[in-house]
Amino acid sequence: MVDELYQRVDVPLKVAEDTNTKEKCKFLLSEHNRDGDSYRSPWSDTYFPPFEDGNGFHPSERLRILELHANEVFNVYRELYYGRTTSVSSVYLWDTPEGFAGCFLVQNELEDGNYWNSINVIDVGKVNNHACIYKLTSTILLSISPSTEEEEDKLLQQTNISGSLTRHNVRECKVEDSNGMYSSSHIINIGKFIEDVESEMRSEMDSLYVRKTKNVVEMMRKAAPVATQGAEHTRVLNEAVLAMAMNRKANIG
Repeated sequence: MVDELYQRVDVPLKVAEDTNTKEKCKFLLSEHNRDGDSYRSPWSDTYFPPFEDGNGFHPSERLRILELHANEVFNVYRELYYGRTTSVSSVYLWDTPEGFAGCFLVQNELEDGNYWNSINVIDVGKVNNHACIYKLTSTILLSISPSTEEEEDKLLQQTNISGSLTRHNVRECKVEDSNGMYSSSHIINIGKFIEDVESEMRSEMDSLYVRKTKNVVEMMRKAAPVATQGAEHTRVLNEAVLAMAMNRKANIG
């Protein structure tokens, strides 16, 4: 049941450390690099924790070369869009009967608990006439908690806005060189595809969800402009003065 749940539901990504590399590179844990209770690192191609018997799942030799190249390229993409110190990326590829598939992951987590997870699963078909069809499923997991040090804002500290957005896209691209299924052109095509889709999804989340939340809050409690408040204050004072004058006149009469 746990395995089925992992396959059907996207959960926030976790980070582990590859102790088999000189710099102890970080990598992301997901269903796409899990075998039992162990997770494969894309850097050393080893599982953590290691298996007592057996070697786990590994991509073919030629696909493994492409996987290493994809991790290097996607690492640059991560630094450009998400920052070097707060984010981690991982790419995992596996063979399929038609070609290969892969998962391109990014986690960006800040100190105050806010995080952005990007999960991009790509299916790469056969190369025909120097062209290939890519099927991409992109999911963004977002969690935002406002931070404040004011004592009276304890309720605000308990507020959290989180959710996910998933989109499916298909694109046909040219494959330039002669390596076919293991061409480095795939990395260029997939990278551009993911970049375009993530930009569209980020814009959609900003314009549709974030602004919609702001509009709902404003509808619940509209703050009167300063000028309106001043005019209302003046009107109330004038009415009070006029009432006092009429009462005085009535008493004199």
